Amino acid sequence: MSVATTVSTVFAPELFVLVATLLLVGYERRLDPAAGSLARRAGVVASAWVLAVAVYQGGPRMVGTDLPGGEDFFAALGLIVAFGAIAFAWRRLDWGSLVPPYAALLVVTSLLHLVVVPLWDASSHVIYAAVPAGALVAADRRFAPLLAVPPALVWSRIATGAHTVDEAAGGLLVAGVVLGAALALDRLPGSSTGGGDPR
Repeated sequence: MSVATTVSTVFAPELFVLVATLLLVGYERRLDPAAGSLARRAGVVASAWVLAVAVYQGGPRMVGTDLPGGEDFFAALGLIVAFGAIAFAWRRLDWGSLVPPYAALLVVTSLLHLVVVPLWDASSHVIYAAVPAGALVAADRRFAPLLAVPPALVWSRIATGAHTVDEAAGGLLVAGVVLGAALALDRLPGSSTGGGDPR
């Protein structure tokens, strides 16, 4: 397996988004240990992930893959369901203020993904690496090393022939639009605390 293929596999969207989400969950729990156990929070994320996988795998079986965007459609739809559920649980259980805007960001990203990908095959790998990485850095600058992942994926997607230069770099463009809009609207996790650990 080549280095480029390994990078694409290790940082596959479903894995990177899950890891980034768990990192933010753990970080938020550390900020307020009294507000719900880490096991319950991780359980909500795991349950939401089961829902996402069910939509991703079950959707094509139920309606076929002749929809615009094919499998990417159901992957994005699964993430919308998962992060909608996560945001709902966090607000209902009052577990903190970082995960709900992060979840909303992923829902918006997935909605945009549903619209963009049928028209232009922008790299999902890049989109779903750049948005979570940017959101985590907004929560705390110590997550900045994660910003190396999206450019590595741009390279790997081009090197493996999975995307053209325009499509791989387009993933950064789509993510930039989402993150830029969230920044302008003050909707990034931790934006009210200046993007750092308030303690």
